[in-house]
Amino acid sequence: MKQVFEGKVYEILPSSNGIIFSYCKEKLEDKIVVAYKMVSFEDGRFTDIPKNVYLMTKFGTNYKTIIDHCDNYITTKSHILTNGKVLLLLKNGNAKLIDTDSTVVWQGNLNYRDTTASDIVIHKNSIWASFADCNILLRYNLSSMHEELRIGGSKSPFDKPKSMFLDGDHAIVCNKGSKSLTRVNLESYVVVEEENFEEEVSQYLKTDIYRFVILSSGLYLL
Repeated sequence: MKQVFEGKVYEILPSSNGIIFSYCKEKLEDKIVVAYKMVSFEDGRFTDIPKNVYLMTKFGTNYKTIIDHCDNYITTKSHILTNGKVLLLLKNGNAKLIDTDSTVVWQGNLNYRDTTASDIVIHKNSIWASFADCNILLRYNLSSMHEELRIGGSKSPFDKPKSMFLDGDHAIVCNKGSKSLTRVNLESYVVVEEENFEEEVSQYLKTDIYRFVILSSGLYLL
């Protein structure tokens, strides 16, 4: 494991030939200054990028209108679907499906026992949501948004599942509590432990050739 960037990193996004990430540039009293960088896979070069490049990568070409639906564009989870629609999950658990013309097709709250979803991934015709406070994953039907399946509970293989990454038919779950990655087969529902860290892990990202994690101390290449 190699540290790529030291400091508070909020999110990693895949780009055409590298990654983009947002990070805390500085703290000014009660204000946090967020900045953005791109890392090239060709030469490993770091480049400062403007906010609009980050927003377009995260929300698509209609980012100017889509961010109006976000209470905080940094903490909002976003998935661009193959049909161009964008699925958003806000920190308060409110989810929205936004069409290519920026109209809201559907919206609702992803809640479980008075807790809100911490992350979502889309697998085939379903949305999988992680609930860090309940140590579960829930599967929703993408069309009806009805709950269909639950993994975890009182005897859970998860420990504060903060975020997920879809890897084919598997979800890689970042467990903030146990500081580990867990692999979940979304077809057979088999759960296995992947890797453990000495710090809290908040995000995992896999590209064609590299794997990254965000830990408490920064961004790392696995």
